[in-house]
Amino acid sequence: MLPAFVSLAFAALVFAALAGDAGKAAEDKPLIFLSEAAHPPYAYWGPKGEMAGFEIDLMNAICARIKRSCLFKHREFERLTPSLLGGKGDAIMSSFEITDERRDKFTLSDPYFRMPILFVARKDALPNALTPEALADHSIGALRDSPYASLAEEHFPKSPLSTYATQIEANLDLAADRVDLVIGDEMSLRDWLKTAPEASCCASAGRVDDPTHIAGEGFAVVMRKGEDALKAKIDGALKEVRADGTYAIIARKYFDFDL
Repeated sequence: MLPAFVSLAFAALVFAALAGDAGKAAEDKPLIFLSEAAHPPYAYWGPKGEMAGFEIDLMNAICARIKRSCLFKHREFERLTPSLLGGKGDAIMSSFEITDERRDKFTLSDPYFRMPILFVARKDALPNALTPEALADHSIGALRDSPYASLAEEHFPKSPLSTYATQIEANLDLAADRVDLVIGDEMSLRDWLKTAPEASCCASAGRVDDPTHIAGEGFAVVMRKGEDALKAKIDGALKEVRADGTYAIIARKYFDFDL
């Protein structure tokens, strides 16, 4: 019969080996990311029925950095968080804005995307600068109850603000010379400049700084509370893909402006 201390030592070795195998098995399992494939260019269905888009390519690059394989599963928007909390996936990457409420309920990655904010003006009246002083008395059009309207109100208090039910209405008033500038997200405004016949009057006046994040902190990967190790890996990989140029290469596939 083995002495008790030998038996205990052997049991400890067996337990450690089993724990190591379990940990390795967990590391070998694919990470499952949940996304709604209905929001091009972020995530959508490709021509062969595969999930494609900026977020899909970015997460594949992140998974390569952390040496894990990834699977993407489509969920309707209202099913994303219940599926995550129910253990049907490891994380959500589906254009989720960073908010205090989400911080309270989930673990969030560092921001992986933040839409630039743009001013557009008539070509014959482009401002020389985008400072509060330079835009004093220049009227600004913005989407009603939007963060862009809040930003214009706070950062450009001497500029009369007109708000609209839709961004298109604001743009049409700019084209008709009823406001001096419009403010909004860069992707929507550049799309209008490229495609709308009435937009030939107008051009980008430049990006708007938002140091206090009035217009939001950006999009984050959403994980269950307590997933600190996974967050650390994703955040580290995000830093790597930004630093080595991979992020910029991916972004250029989907956006015709720099992020």
